[in-house]
Amino acid sequence: MTHTIWLVAALLALIAEFMTGTFYLLVLAVALAVAGIGSLAGASEAICWLLASLSGSIGVFGVARWRSRQRSSNHTARPADDPDIGQTVRISALLDDGLARVHYRGTEWQARLNGDGPWQAGMQAYIHSRDGNVLILSLKQTETR
Repeated sequence: MTHTIWLVAALLALIAEFMTGTFYLLVLAVALAVAGIGSLAGASEAICWLLASLSGSIGVFGVARWRSRQRSSNHTARPADDPDIGQTVRISALLDDGLARVHYRGTEWQARLNGDGPWQAGMQAYIHSRDGNVLILSLKQTETR
């Protein structure tokens, strides 16, 4: 009977993952399924909890590592069809942690400053790449195709 509870919980977590699209709920579903399979194999409840904890921890670590790799490679790869690459912006204000506010396309955007020079408010910079809605700036103009 215990294996049924584990597997139903895994199914509910999987359904929730389909509705939200987060990999962490998928990890939870897999961890619960591992515990359910352990219960089917005759493992005690303590062992099932241990299996769920270990597989969940390994899964969360794996997803966090994968996401950090995705984030770091997102702004290095330049999509050929991104019309913002190479465009000029004006730095409105410098913020903490290498960030700035820039004026671009009639509004204020958040931008990350790469390490290629002394940055000052009011100066002109170029969009090197993007990380979601954050513009990555450079003092050198990026070649456009």
